[in-house]
Amino acid sequence: MSPRSISLTRRACAALTLWLSRFPDADTEAFVFPRHAIGMLGYERKPHVYNVDAAQPIGEWKKAWKDACRLAGVAYRRHDLRHTSITRLAENSSVSEQTIMSLAGHVSRSMLQRCSHIRNQAKQAAIATLEQSADNFETESPQKFPQTGADRKVTLN
Repeated sequence: MSPRSISLTRRACAALTLWLSRFPDADTEAFVFPRHAIGMLGYERKPHVYNVDAAQPIGEWKKAWKDACRLAGVAYRRHDLRHTSITRLAENSSVSEQTIMSLAGHVSRSMLQRCSHIRNQAKQAAIATLEQSADNFETESPQKFPQTGADRKVTLN
């Protein structure tokens, strides 16, 4: 797998900067999530990070993800985050599909379509315009829907 540059939001950069400030001895070769231990310190039982090995990764991501979801009381797959971000980008009409594909690392349009729920809001807005058009047709059109007769009723079975 070849390395690629990943763009992050300011909020994500701020969170990572805060996290990395806990590891002052980390260098440019260090893992973003290094292997470490966490315990309680002192009578106040403050969380304490120790035994940091920045040359080793945190360990098993699946277990860490499941533990975090359990503690938060939510049920998400790690890939749900990817789907959500891609879908949010796709729902913004000013973001091109090429840009989304580049950010997501997709190599084809079909891969993008499988990974996102493309432009659902745009589709809903389009349907809403049809409803508005139908409302305008009923109230503003000089020509009403075809009439079946003043005394005839149409029943649908």
